[in-house]
Amino acid sequence: MFYDTQYCHNAALSPEALTTVPAALHALNAGVDDCRRAGKPIDRDASILLLIRNLAAVAERDAPTTNDLRLRCAEDRMTVIAGSALLAIAGNSVAGDAAAKRTFHRQARLALASLAEAIGIAAHEMRIDTDTGDHADDGTTELRHADLSVRVRPRSFLPDSEITFNRCRNGEHAGPVQRAPIAELLDAAAFQRRLSATVGDVGASRLAAAA
Repeated sequence: MFYDTQYCHNAALSPEALTTVPAALHALNAGVDDCRRAGKPIDRDASILLLIRNLAAVAERDAPTTNDLRLRCAEDRMTVIAGSALLAIAGNSVAGDAAAKRTFHRQARLALASLAEAIGIAAHEMRIDTDTGDHADDGTTELRHADLSVRVRPRSFLPDSEITFNRCRNGEHAGPVQRAPIAELLDAAAFQRRLSATVGDVGASRLAAAA
Protein backbone atom coordinates (compact mmCIF):
# COMPACT_ATOMS: atom_id res chain seq x y z
CA MET A 1 0.00 0.00 0.00
CA PHE A 2 1.43 3.35 -1.05
CA TYR A 3 0.77 6.46 0.98
CA ASP A 4 2.39 9.86 1.25
CA THR A 5 3.11 11.99 4.32
CA GLN A 6 3.79 15.68 4.83
CA TYR A 7 6.79 15.29 7.10
CA CYS A 8 9.53 15.36 4.48
CA HIS A 9 7.86 18.31 2.75
CA ASN A 10 7.68 20.23 6.03
CA ALA A 11 11.35 19.56 6.74
CA ALA A 12 12.43 20.54 3.24
CA LEU A 13 10.46 23.80 3.26
CA SER A 14 11.50 24.77 6.79
CA PRO A 15 15.01 23.42 7.39
CA GLU A 16 15.92 26.05 9.99
CA ALA A 17 16.12 23.39 12.72
CA LEU A 18 18.35 21.14 10.61
CA THR A 19 21.59 22.91 11.47
CA THR A 20 23.81 19.91 12.24
CA VAL A 21 24.93 17.07 9.99
CA PRO A 22 23.19 14.40 12.13
CA ALA A 23 19.90 16.33 12.08
CA ALA A 24 20.09 17.08 8.36
CA LEU A 25 21.03 13.48 7.55
CA HIS A 26 18.22 12.11 9.70
CA ALA A 27 15.72 14.33 7.91
CA LEU A 28 17.04 13.17 4.53
CA ASN A 29 16.86 9.48 5.49
CA ALA A 30 13.33 9.96 6.83
CA GLY A 31 12.38 11.71 3.59
CA VAL A 32 13.74 8.81 1.54
CA ASP A 33 11.61 6.42 3.62
CA ASP A 34 8.57 8.63 2.99
CA CYS A 35 9.21 8.56 -0.76
CA ARG A 36 9.48 4.79 -0.78
CA ARG A 37 6.22 4.46 1.12
CA ALA A 38 4.58 6.79 -1.39
CA GLY A 39 6.08 4.95 -4.37
CA LYS A 40 7.78 8.13 -5.58
CA PRO A 41 11.20 8.24 -7.29
CA ILE A 42 13.66 9.83 -4.89
CA ASP A 43 15.79 11.30 -7.68
CA ARG A 44 12.93 13.53 -8.83
CA ASP A 45 11.16 14.36 -5.57
CA ALA A 46 11.46 18.06 -4.75
CA SER A 47 11.59 17.55 -0.98
CA ILE A 48 14.44 15.04 -1.28
CA LEU A 49 16.46 17.32 -3.55
CA LEU A 50 15.96 20.23 -1.14
CA LEU A 51 16.98 18.07 1.82
CA ILE A 52 20.10 16.94 -0.06
CA ARG A 53 21.03 20.56 -0.73
CA ASN A 54 20.45 21.45 2.90
CA LEU A 55 22.66 18.56 4.04
CA ALA A 56 25.40 19.70 1.66
CA ALA A 57 25.17 23.26 2.93
CA VAL A 58 25.31 22.16 6.57
CA ALA A 59 28.27 19.87 5.89
CA GLU A 60 30.10 22.71 4.13
CA ARG A 61 29.91 25.11 7.07
CA ASP A 62 33.21 25.36 8.93
CA ALA A 63 34.39 22.19 7.17
CA PRO A 64 38.05 21.60 6.26
CA THR A 65 38.99 21.94 2.64
CA THR A 66 38.21 19.13 0.23
CA ASN A 67 41.91 18.29 0.02
CA ASP A 68 42.19 18.06 3.81
CA LEU A 69 39.14 15.80 3.93
CA ARG A 70 40.57 13.55 1.23
CA LEU A 71 43.84 13.24 3.14
CA ARG A 72 41.99 12.34 6.34
CA CYS A 73 39.82 9.85 4.46
CA ALA A 74 42.91 8.22 2.95
CA GLU A 75 44.51 7.94 6.40
CA ASP A 76 41.34 6.38 7.80
CA ARG A 77 41.25 3.90 4.92
CA MET A 78 44.85 2.84 5.59
CA THR A 79 44.01 2.36 9.26
CA VAL A 80 41.15 0.06 8.31
CA ILE A 81 43.33 -1.89 5.88
CA ALA A 82 46.09 -2.28 8.46
CA GLY A 83 43.69 -3.33 11.18
CA SER A 84 41.45 -6.35 11.48
CA ALA A 85 37.81 -6.68 12.43
CA LEU A 86 38.34 -10.32 13.35
CA LEU A 87 39.33 -9.60 16.93
CA ALA A 88 36.58 -7.01 17.38
CA ILE A 89 33.91 -9.41 16.12
CA ALA A 90 35.26 -12.54 17.81
CA GLY A 91 32.95 -13.85 20.49
CA ASN A 92 29.93 -12.12 18.98
CA SER A 93 27.32 -13.50 16.64
CA VAL A 94 27.10 -12.09 13.11
CA ALA A 95 23.86 -13.92 12.37
CA GLY A 96 21.32 -11.45 11.05
CA ASP A 97 24.01 -8.82 10.41
CA ALA A 98 24.96 -9.18 6.75
CA ALA A 99 27.66 -6.49 6.83
CA ALA A 100 29.41 -7.96 9.87
CA LYS A 101 29.20 -11.48 8.43
CA ARG A 102 30.58 -10.33 5.08
CA THR A 103 33.42 -8.42 6.77
CA PHE A 104 34.34 -11.26 9.13
CA HIS A 105 34.51 -13.98 6.51
CA ARG A 106 36.30 -11.80 3.94
CA GLN A 107 38.99 -11.04 6.50
CA ALA A 108 39.05 -14.67 7.65
CA ARG A 109 39.80 -15.79 4.08
CA LEU A 110 42.62 -13.26 3.80
CA ALA A 111 44.03 -14.27 7.19
CA LEU A 112 43.92 -17.97 6.32
CA ALA A 113 45.68 -17.32 3.02
CA SER A 114 48.40 -15.35 4.84
CA LEU A 115 48.68 -18.07 7.47
CA ALA A 116 49.04 -20.78 4.83
CA GLU A 117 51.81 -18.84 3.12
CA ALA A 118 53.59 -18.22 6.41
CA ILE A 119 53.64 -21.90 7.38
CA GLY A 120 54.71 -23.04 3.94
CA ILE A 121 51.52 -24.24 2.24
CA ALA A 122 51.46 -23.22 -1.42
CA ALA A 123 48.31 -21.68 -2.85
CA HIS A 124 47.83 -24.50 -5.36
CA GLU A 125 47.95 -27.08 -2.56
CA MET A 126 44.93 -25.84 -0.64
CA ARG A 127 41.56 -24.17 -1.01
CA ILE A 128 39.69 -21.69 1.16
CA ASP A 129 35.90 -21.77 1.16
CA THR A 130 33.20 -19.89 3.06
CA ASP A 131 29.78 -21.23 3.97
CA THR A 132 27.79 -18.24 5.20
CA GLY A 133 24.68 -20.30 5.98
CA ASP A 134 21.32 -18.62 6.30
CA HIS A 135 20.54 -15.35 8.07
CA ALA A 136 20.41 -17.12 11.44
CA ASP A 137 23.85 -18.72 11.05
CA ASP A 138 27.29 -17.22 11.76
CA GLY A 139 28.89 -19.11 8.88
CA THR A 140 32.27 -20.84 8.63
CA THR A 141 35.41 -20.19 6.60
CA GLU A 142 37.70 -23.17 6.09
CA LEU A 143 41.18 -23.81 4.77
CA ARG A 144 41.47 -27.36 3.44
CA HIS A 145 44.80 -28.99 2.65
CA ALA A 146 45.60 -32.65 2.04
CA ASP A 147 47.03 -32.87 5.57
CA LEU A 148 45.18 -30.13 7.43
CA SER A 149 41.81 -28.45 7.89
CA VAL A 150 41.46 -25.09 9.67
CA ARG A 151 37.98 -23.68 10.30
CA VAL A 152 37.13 -20.19 11.56
CA ARG A 153 33.86 -19.00 13.07
CA PRO A 154 33.04 -15.68 14.77
CA ARG A 155 32.20 -17.37 18.06
CA SER A 156 32.20 -20.75 19.75
CA PHE A 157 30.41 -22.33 22.66
CA LEU A 158 33.81 -22.63 24.33
CA PRO A 159 35.93 -19.56 25.14
CA ASP A 160 38.99 -18.85 22.98
CA SER A 161 38.11 -21.53 20.44
CA GLU A 162 36.91 -19.67 17.36
CA ILE A 163 39.46 -21.71 15.39
CA THR A 164 39.09 -25.47 15.10
CA PHE A 165 41.59 -27.59 13.20
CA ASN A 166 42.63 -31.18 12.72
CA ARG A 167 44.85 -33.40 10.66
CA CYS A 168 43.48 -34.68 7.38
CA ARG A 169 44.28 -37.69 5.27
CA ASN A 170 44.04 -37.03 1.56
CA GLY A 171 41.95 -33.97 2.30
CA GLU A 172 39.46 -35.71 4.60
CA HIS A 173 39.24 -35.18 8.37
CA ALA A 174 41.23 -37.92 10.08
CA GLY A 175 42.33 -36.64 13.47
CA PRO A 176 40.82 -35.24 16.65
CA VAL A 177 39.56 -31.66 16.57
CA GLN A 178 41.87 -29.11 18.17
CA ARG A 179 40.90 -25.59 19.22
CA ALA A 180 42.62 -22.20 19.26
CA PRO A 181 41.71 -18.55 19.87
CA ILE A 182 41.14 -16.38 16.83
CA ALA A 183 44.08 -14.15 17.80
CA GLU A 184 46.40 -16.95 16.61
CA LEU A 185 44.98 -16.61 13.11
CA LEU A 186 46.86 -13.31 12.99
CA ASP A 187 50.00 -14.73 14.64
CA ALA A 188 51.52 -17.35 12.36
CA ALA A 189 54.34 -18.18 14.77
CA ALA A 190 51.94 -18.93 17.62
CA PHE A 191 49.71 -21.03 15.41
CA GLN A 192 52.70 -22.91 14.00
CA ARG A 193 53.79 -23.81 17.54
CA ARG A 194 50.28 -25.03 18.33
CA LEU A 195 50.18 -27.12 15.14
CA SER A 196 53.55 -28.69 15.88
CA ALA A 197 52.40 -29.58 19.39
CA THR A 198 49.11 -31.10 18.27
CA VAL A 199 48.83 -32.41 14.71
CA GLY A 200 52.56 -32.40 13.94
CA ASP A 201 54.20 -31.60 10.62
CA VAL A 202 51.97 -31.00 7.62
CA GLY A 203 52.85 -31.96 4.07
CA ALA A 204 56.53 -32.35 3.29
CA SER A 205 57.59 -31.35 6.81
CA ARG A 206 56.40 -27.82 6.13
CA LEU A 207 55.56 -27.04 9.71
CA ALA A 208 58.83 -27.04 11.54
CA ALA A 209 58.93 -27.61 15.27
CA ALA A 210 58.48 -24.50 17.34
CA ALA A 211 61.64 -22.50 17.68
